[in-house]
Amino acid sequence: RHGDRAPTEYYPNDPYKDEGKYWPRGFGQLSYIGEEQHFKQGSFFRKRYNHILHETYNVNDTYVRTSYIDRTLASAQSNLAGLYPPTEQNRAQPNIKFQDIPIHMVDMDNDELIWNTENCAKYTTLLTYLKESDEYLCVMNTTATVQKEVSEFAGYSTFKRIIYDILFIDLANALVVLSPTAKDGEIEVRISELYNLPLPEWTKPYYPQPLKNLYLFEEFITAAGTNELQRLSAGPLLKEIISNTQAKVNGTLSPDRGLYIYSAHDNNVVEMLQTLKVFNGILVPYASAILIELRNKSDEYFITVSYKNSTELDPYLLQLPGCDALCPLDSFVELTKPIIPDDLTTECTEEVVAGQEYHFEIPAADLLANHLGVHPVTNNLKDPQVHLSQWNISHSQPYWW
Repeated sequence: RHGDRAPTEYYPNDPYKDEGKYWPRGFGQLSYIGEEQHFKQGSFFRKRYNHILHETYNVNDTYVRTSYIDRTLASAQSNLAGLYPPTEQNRAQPNIKFQDIPIHMVDMDNDELIWNTENCAKYTTLLTYLKESDEYLCVMNTTATVQKEVSEFAGYSTFKRIIYDILFIDLANALVVLSPTAKDGEIEVRISELYNLPLPEWTKPYYPQPLKNLYLFEEFITAAGTNELQRLSAGPLLKEIISNTQAKVNGTLSPDRGLYIYSAHDNNVVEMLQTLKVFNGILVPYASAILIELRNKSDEYFITVSYKNSTELDPYLLQLPGCDALCPLDSFVELTKPIIPDDLTTECTEEVVAGQEYHFEIPAADLLANHLGVHPVTNNLKDPQVHLSQWNISHSQPYWW
């Protein structure tokens, strides 16, 4: 994920909507903090992968791809500054204090790896149907009052989930400098220290909770809430990763690179974690990275998946359901086969069966139950008058109130 940034937009009653005064680089742009975060990550990657990289950039070493957004491009530049620090060759050119490294990007209309869901009609239709599910409607009914009140305070005519991101100027920013067990109150204090922008008084009953869970549910859990949505969102990128990995093993990868870097967004990280069935339901901090690594042990090939969600801590080794943490490559390929699209263009134009009921699948269903306290026990949940009695949600549970 890109590093710390300014809010991408402001709400109508936002006291900090003066872009020139509060966000001198512009809305959505990478901040100085974000630059530092990715420089640290790049330095970490240099130590971790030094044995497979030249000191000076070589086209056969590294390939970098970003989304068509300024902050992911700037994050990649900062990351590469840490990954490829100046060398003796640079010192011979004192006016050039960095290594110039190509960064590749594709415009949004043609991006099939990072912005692919924006151009996939089938994904849009499936997401619409999922939002008609009992589970989704239950959450919307349960939070209807909160959404109405927040909209009125913020000046919205209808609720926008982005309000949470604006209010905390992204909670994940604080997570990189605090313990992973930091409480919301501690995080809010840290944000004030970073930006010195106290939140309006009206936000206290709603921020960080219940807006945090509503944002998590709507923006992330729902977006990859079924196997089909995962197949169309993270599936194409995972397909490219597996293809490059198999080519590396077979000796057919050309150029024979050792490192592929994709600079993207929090939704891309969550979609990949959900697709691999290892998402823990926690918002993705800035400059987080998923490390999918090929390992050779006694002439056998394995895949490990790690999650680095802090610039200060080592990555966490993850274990995919159905495989060991050190997962044989063949097993990894077989395990992920159901969520790898054969041909994305063809699948995105396929018609979706109308009238079929869609429900959240693993891991989204588990997240609803274990993280958000939503336990479906009936299929008749569209009536807002019955939702509290039909679902195990009550005012005593600290999920939405």
